[in-house]
Amino acid sequence: MNNPTFKTLFMVLLAVVSSAIAASFYPWPEQVIESEMVGNPLFDAYDTTAVRAIEIQEFNTDKNEIEKIQLERDGEKWVLLQNRKYVASNAEQVSAAANSLTGIVVLEEKTEDQQDHFEYGVVDPEDHLTQPNRSGLGTKIVLEDRNGKPLGKLIVGAALKNDPNGKKRFVRVPGQPSVYVVDFNPNALATDFEKWVDPNLFELLNNIPVDEIQVTDYRLTPSEGVASETLNYRAKLNVGQTGVNLLKLDVAKGKEWQPSQISTKMQQQVQSLFRQLLNIRFSDVLRKNDKMQKLFENPSADSDTTVLKSLENFGFYKIGFANGVYRFKSSGGEVSVTTKDGLKVTMYIGGLSDRSSDEDLQLSYYVLFSAEVEASVFPMPQKPKGDGDSEVDAQANKDFLKKFEDRTNKLKAATLRASAFNRLRAEWVYVVPESVINGVRPELDLASLSPSNPASAIGDLLKVKPPTPQK
Repeated sequence: MNNPTFKTLFMVLLAVVSSAIAASFYPWPEQVIESEMVGNPLFDAYDTTAVRAIEIQEFNTDKNEIEKIQLERDGEKWVLLQNRKYVASNAEQVSAAANSLTGIVVLEEKTEDQQDHFEYGVVDPEDHLTQPNRSGLGTKIVLEDRNGKPLGKLIVGAALKNDPNGKKRFVRVPGQPSVYVVDFNPNALATDFEKWVDPNLFELLNNIPVDEIQVTDYRLTPSEGVASETLNYRAKLNVGQTGVNLLKLDVAKGKEWQPSQISTKMQQQVQSLFRQLLNIRFSDVLRKNDKMQKLFENPSADSDTTVLKSLENFGFYKIGFANGVYRFKSSGGEVSVTTKDGLKVTMYIGGLSDRSSDEDLQLSYYVLFSAEVEASVFPMPQKPKGDGDSEVDAQANKDFLKKFEDRTNKLKAATLRASAFNRLRAEWVYVVPESVINGVRPELDLASLSPSNPASAIGDLLKVKPPTPQK
């Protein structure tokens, strides 16, 4: 081969290579896959009342295991199967999950290549054992009808970058290779138990103001029970237009209570208490046995309450029966709330709960609830002293009878509400995080009391308006 010919071939080869290199770096437009699914619903339309079971799966990298939420319809309510059939009382969360697969429209088909599933985070979480890198695992939701037939299944993956609304997600139907882009609300996919339940365990209502709050802070040693009681403080509070007011404080003097002054710092420490009462977050529940449930549903002084002794394992010690309910001493003290309709709810704070895993370092406490009627909210009307012969006396007697009847009706209504509350909480012992306990049983700075700081029983109130209860 002569030299000119060689040079020509070399130049041609160099041009081809240069073109290939340039093409590899050129920002060619991304290939758009033509799909008949674009613009169409991903699933057939379904009536959300037909949804009878919901399952959500997500891989927890911290615990190195699959986390599941499983719900089923039980009559008119939804129950959490993995939490002893506790009622999923957060209706908004249940509705979001049940409606999550209806009306989903495919905006784009991204790929049909199974090798891309990891990149878009739509790998089935059930395949975690075969995935060395779990960041590509998605969250799976399955909805079923009453016959166990799936109404829809979906794996929800990563969010699209630079999406101004933050709603677009990569998704894939299990068993199918195609990855789609859709609008999806990821809040429907909660696997955290707390998201599915109502934290208003005191049953505080918008239209019924709080009359009084009492915090009794004491401790029991588990091995010694009631005999080991160590007192700390007893506080009486109310909720007014100016905020939470610490009205009366007793401190420990050995085994007795002694009236105490109230410092400005203490008033500050109780300001968030009412807000916490509305939000008693709990991470789990324990179900009482059948005999114990019946005792809490229908308390009676004549009942055989030996079965309640097993509650001592959780830090609750029965000490008597009064006003239609069992009385307890509990390892961590107690908090009671009385409302203007005559309902008094007591939260007994028990011992430390078992941790769910070695990775779960948060401390939690067992908690028990009980409700009774507080008749003092409705004072007995004063009976007229006249002999009833005059017209004035007759009217006074008529007014008295009306007030007496009104009081009787209010007590009956309070009794019904207390019974309903006890039936609702009769089955359960709650597991409540330490942060919540510290919110309703604040550690008052008793050291802030001093002769040079003679705060009155009312103290210097902070002008903080209390939040509105939600129900």
